[in-house]
Amino acid sequence: MRNPAVSVIIPVYNAERYIGECLDSLVKQTFRDFEVIVVDDRSTDGSCEIVKNFGDKFKVLTLSKNSGCPSLPRNFALTEARGKYVYFLDSDDLLSETALEELYKVAEKFAADVVHSEKCLVFLDKCGINSAEPDSFQTDEFVTEPTLETLDIGKRVIGFTQKRFMWQVWGKLFRRQFLSDNKIKFPAISIFEDYVFVFECLVAAKNYVRVPFVSYYYRVHDDSMSHKAISIPEFMEILVKVVKSTDDFMNGRKFFIDNPKYKYVFADFFLQERLDTFSKNFISGNYTIDDIYNFLYKKIFSHRPQDNIALTTYLFVAANILILHTKQQATELDELKRQLAVLRNNLEVSS
Repeated sequence: MRNPAVSVIIPVYNAERYIGECLDSLVKQTFRDFEVIVVDDRSTDGSCEIVKNFGDKFKVLTLSKNSGCPSLPRNFALTEARGKYVYFLDSDDLLSETALEELYKVAEKFAADVVHSEKCLVFLDKCGINSAEPDSFQTDEFVTEPTLETLDIGKRVIGFTQKRFMWQVWGKLFRRQFLSDNKIKFPAISIFEDYVFVFECLVAAKNYVRVPFVSYYYRVHDDSMSHKAISIPEFMEILVKVVKSTDDFMNGRKFFIDNPKYKYVFADFFLQERLDTFSKNFISGNYTIDDIYNFLYKKIFSHRPQDNIALTTYLFVAANILILHTKQQATELDELKRQLAVLRNNLEVSS
């Protein structure tokens, strides 16, 4: 049996509420030459039974134990995929009927390693798909027709840090042999794994094509992994892993060896992107400065600090933001007390 043109990979964990609608959008595709690989991350609900009802076109693989993140199911599926191209679809999202057809035609026309959709259709779960509107997680300068990205890696890196590329892995078609040749896979982390995967693809790809097609329906709901609460220790551990993973990748490529400044450009972008969330987590968690210092020392300094210079710097910036925030709150409180005293005094005088 010949290999399909596209392998659609879907990691699933307790997605019975959405998986049927997700798979139904694949059944309706105008493009038919594709396989679907659903990787069950040891679901405890009826997700797998729903998938099996869709027939033999939908292959179900089950991990030996729950991985706790979409990265490992996706990596496992890549080892089983037979398609010339790979498309990653989340179990709570959907595709327009022409999505795979449009992306495949462009990939073949440009001999593309990656076909990158710049926009998606976003809708709130409670409002339904009919309320979906085009949106993007990147800045403007959108293309109006399929456009081959510059071969200048430096410009690509700068473009990534200026948010000219959506960093989410969905909405893109990847040539499977390209991923294999460059040993690109997802890091074993629960969030921000897309940053690493898409950045490495952007750097390694020869033909990287951006398209204006709006074909991915992104569902916003409170149960998604990106909305899950995460502890400060786990959050910092993930930051370390993202920086280390991309650093390992860049250290193996001649461009970054010859142009090391771009290594710091990425680290600077990623850490500043996450710093706001990081600082808010510290503030809302009521951690003392001593708590923060001890954690930084144990998690960062004691583990080869020379590998985490940029990260260490930003974490201390976050700690200082907390100090400034606390002092600002105290100052504002003092000012409110002063104004209250003046108001009270004025009331006493007038009476």
